[in-house]
Amino acid sequence: MGEWYSNIYRALIFGSTISFLISFFSNGNVAYGSALAGYSVLILAVLMMLIIIFTNILKDTNNLTTFQTILTISMVSGPFLMMLGVIGFIMYLMINYQSIINAGHVSSSYYSFSNIAIVLFLIQIYLVYGNINNETFEKTGNLPRITSNMLMLIGILTLMCSLILFTILRYFTTDGFSNINILK
Repeated sequence: MGEWYSNIYRALIFGSTISFLISFFSNGNVAYGSALAGYSVLILAVLMMLIIIFTNILKDTNNLTTFQTILTISMVSGPFLMMLGVIGFIMYLMINYQSIINAGHVSSSYYSFSNIAIVLFLIQIYLVYGNINNETFEKTGNLPRITSNMLMLIGILTLMCSLILFTILRYFTTDGFSNINILK
Protein backbone atom coordinates (compact mmCIF):
# COMPACT_ATOMS: atom_id res chain seq x y z
CA MET A 1 0.00 0.00 0.00
CA GLY A 2 1.13 3.57 0.07
CA GLU A 3 2.82 5.56 2.76
CA TRP A 4 -0.38 7.55 3.22
CA TYR A 5 -2.18 4.34 4.20
CA SER A 6 0.32 3.51 6.92
CA ASN A 7 0.22 7.10 8.14
CA ILE A 8 -3.55 6.86 8.53
CA TYR A 9 -3.57 3.74 10.70
CA ARG A 10 -0.64 5.04 12.73
CA ALA A 11 -2.58 8.26 13.34
CA LEU A 12 -5.64 6.24 14.33
CA ILE A 13 -3.55 4.26 16.82
CA PHE A 14 -2.14 7.49 18.23
CA GLY A 15 -5.65 8.99 18.47
CA SER A 16 -7.03 5.97 20.28
CA THR A 17 -4.13 6.10 22.73
CA ILE A 18 -4.87 9.74 23.52
CA SER A 19 -8.56 8.97 23.92
CA PHE A 20 -7.80 6.07 26.27
CA LEU A 21 -5.53 8.25 28.35
CA ILE A 22 -8.27 10.88 28.62
CA SER A 23 -10.75 8.25 29.78
CA PHE A 24 -8.22 6.80 32.19
CA PHE A 25 -7.69 10.12 33.97
CA SER A 26 -11.27 11.39 33.98
CA ASN A 27 -14.64 10.20 35.23
CA GLY A 28 -18.33 10.40 34.40
CA ASN A 29 -19.58 11.11 30.92
CA VAL A 30 -16.15 12.28 29.76
CA ALA A 31 -14.57 8.95 30.64
CA TYR A 32 -17.42 7.05 29.00
CA GLY A 33 -17.33 9.09 25.79
CA SER A 34 -13.57 9.06 25.41
CA ALA A 35 -13.35 5.31 26.08
CA LEU A 36 -16.05 4.67 23.48
CA ALA A 37 -14.25 6.93 21.01
CA GLY A 38 -10.93 5.21 21.74
CA TYR A 39 -12.41 1.79 21.09
CA SER A 40 -14.08 3.00 17.88
CA VAL A 41 -10.91 4.52 16.50
CA LEU A 42 -8.89 1.46 17.50
CA ILE A 43 -11.31 -0.76 15.58
CA LEU A 44 -10.65 1.30 12.45
CA ALA A 45 -6.88 1.00 12.93
CA VAL A 46 -7.05 -2.77 13.47
CA LEU A 47 -9.25 -3.19 10.40
CA MET A 48 -6.75 -1.23 8.29
CA MET A 49 -3.89 -3.43 9.54
CA LEU A 50 -5.96 -6.54 8.80
CA ILE A 51 -6.39 -5.35 5.21
CA ILE A 52 -2.59 -5.22 4.85
CA ILE A 53 -2.26 -8.68 6.38
CA PHE A 54 -4.98 -10.22 4.20
CA THR A 55 -3.60 -8.59 1.05
CA ASN A 56 -0.09 -9.90 1.65
CA ILE A 57 -1.30 -13.38 2.58
CA LEU A 58 -3.52 -13.68 -0.47
CA LYS A 59 -0.65 -12.59 -2.73
CA ASP A 60 1.60 -15.33 -1.35
CA THR A 61 -0.92 -18.19 -1.23
CA ASN A 62 -1.72 -18.66 -4.90
CA ASN A 63 -0.55 -22.29 -4.93
CA LEU A 64 -2.08 -23.32 -1.55
CA THR A 65 -5.38 -25.08 -0.98
CA THR A 66 -8.34 -23.27 0.53
CA PHE A 67 -7.82 -24.94 3.91
CA GLN A 68 -4.13 -23.98 3.97
CA THR A 69 -5.02 -20.41 3.03
CA ILE A 70 -7.62 -20.16 5.83
CA LEU A 71 -5.14 -21.70 8.29
CA THR A 72 -2.44 -19.21 7.25
CA ILE A 73 -4.84 -16.28 7.59
CA SER A 74 -5.97 -17.38 11.04
CA MET A 75 -2.41 -17.94 12.27
CA VAL A 76 -1.07 -14.60 11.06
CA SER A 77 -4.10 -12.45 11.83
CA GLY A 78 -5.17 -14.24 15.04
CA PRO A 79 -3.95 -11.58 17.49
CA PHE A 80 -5.63 -8.83 15.48
CA LEU A 81 -8.88 -10.79 15.19
CA MET A 82 -8.86 -11.44 18.93
CA MET A 83 -8.24 -7.77 19.62
CA LEU A 84 -11.06 -6.84 17.25
CA GLY A 85 -13.46 -9.29 18.88
CA VAL A 86 -12.72 -8.13 22.43
CA ILE A 87 -13.02 -4.47 21.45
CA GLY A 88 -16.35 -5.20 19.80
CA PHE A 89 -17.60 -7.05 22.89
CA ILE A 90 -16.55 -4.25 25.24
CA MET A 91 -18.19 -1.68 22.96
CA TYR A 92 -21.37 -3.78 22.96
CA LEU A 93 -21.33 -3.79 26.76
CA MET A 94 -20.74 -0.06 26.94
CA ILE A 95 -23.54 0.74 24.51
CA ASN A 96 -26.00 -1.80 25.91
CA TYR A 97 -25.49 -0.72 29.53
CA GLN A 98 -24.95 2.99 28.81
CA SER A 99 -27.73 4.24 31.08
CA ILE A 100 -26.51 2.46 34.21
CA ILE A 101 -22.86 3.30 33.50
CA ASN A 102 -23.58 7.01 33.03
CA ALA A 103 -25.92 7.08 36.05
CA GLY A 104 -23.20 5.53 38.20
CA HIS A 105 -25.30 2.49 39.10
CA VAL A 106 -22.45 0.05 38.69
CA SER A 107 -20.17 -1.32 41.35
CA SER A 108 -16.78 0.25 41.88
CA SER A 109 -15.12 -2.88 40.53
CA TYR A 110 -16.54 -2.03 37.09
CA TYR A 111 -14.30 1.02 36.91
CA SER A 112 -11.31 -0.99 38.11
CA PHE A 113 -11.75 -3.66 35.45
CA SER A 114 -12.53 -1.08 32.80
CA ASN A 115 -9.23 0.63 33.59
CA ILE A 116 -7.43 -2.73 33.55
CA ALA A 117 -8.88 -3.42 30.10
CA ILE A 118 -7.72 -0.02 28.88
CA VAL A 119 -4.20 -0.63 30.24
CA LEU A 120 -4.10 -4.03 28.53
CA PHE A 121 -5.19 -2.43 25.26
CA LEU A 122 -2.51 0.25 25.68
CA ILE A 123 0.09 -2.51 26.09
CA GLN A 124 -1.21 -4.20 22.95
CA ILE A 125 -1.12 -0.90 21.09
CA TYR A 126 2.47 -0.37 22.20
CA LEU A 127 3.50 -3.83 20.97
CA VAL A 128 1.69 -3.44 17.66
CA TYR A 129 2.94 0.10 17.02
CA GLY A 130 6.52 -0.87 17.78
CA ASN A 131 6.40 -3.63 15.18
CA ILE A 132 4.36 -2.04 12.40
CA ASN A 133 6.56 1.01 12.33
CA ASN A 134 9.05 -0.67 10.01
CA GLU A 135 9.02 -1.58 6.33
CA THR A 136 9.08 -5.32 7.04
CA PHE A 137 5.45 -5.23 8.16
CA GLU A 138 4.48 -3.19 5.11
CA LYS A 139 6.07 -5.73 2.76
CA THR A 140 5.22 -9.03 4.46
CA GLY A 141 2.28 -8.15 6.73
CA ASN A 142 3.72 -10.41 9.42
CA LEU A 143 4.64 -9.62 12.98
CA PRO A 144 7.53 -11.39 14.69
CA ARG A 145 6.43 -14.64 16.33
CA ILE A 146 7.25 -13.47 19.88
CA THR A 147 5.19 -10.31 19.39
CA SER A 148 2.31 -12.28 17.96
CA ASN A 149 2.36 -14.66 20.93
CA MET A 150 2.55 -11.77 23.40
CA LEU A 151 -0.44 -10.14 21.70
CA MET A 152 -2.41 -13.40 21.97
CA LEU A 153 -1.56 -13.74 25.67
CA ILE A 154 -2.54 -10.17 26.44
CA GLY A 155 -5.62 -10.64 24.26
CA ILE A 156 -6.68 -13.62 26.37
CA LEU A 157 -6.20 -11.55 29.53
CA THR A 158 -8.26 -8.76 27.99
CA LEU A 159 -10.96 -11.27 27.04
CA MET A 160 -11.12 -12.49 30.64
CA CYS A 161 -11.33 -8.88 31.81
CA SER A 162 -14.19 -8.21 29.38
CA LEU A 163 -16.06 -11.27 30.65
CA ILE A 164 -15.67 -9.93 34.19
CA LEU A 165 -17.05 -6.59 32.97
CA PHE A 166 -20.02 -8.46 31.48
CA THR A 167 -20.66 -10.24 34.78
CA ILE A 168 -20.46 -6.99 36.73
CA LEU A 169 -22.79 -5.14 34.36
CA ARG A 170 -25.26 -8.01 34.08
CA TYR A 171 -25.53 -9.14 37.68
CA PHE A 172 -23.99 -6.56 40.01
CA THR A 173 -25.67 -3.26 39.28
CA THR A 174 -26.47 -1.07 42.25
CA ASP A 175 -29.50 1.06 42.97
CA GLY A 176 -27.61 4.25 43.69
CA PHE A 177 -27.57 4.03 47.48
CA SER A 178 -23.86 3.42 47.80
CA ASN A 179 -23.06 6.52 49.88
CA ILE A 180 -25.49 6.04 52.77
CA ASN A 181 -23.80 5.84 56.18
CA ILE A 182 -26.09 3.97 58.57
CA LEU A 183 -23.86 4.36 61.67
CA LYS A 184 -24.45 8.12 62.05
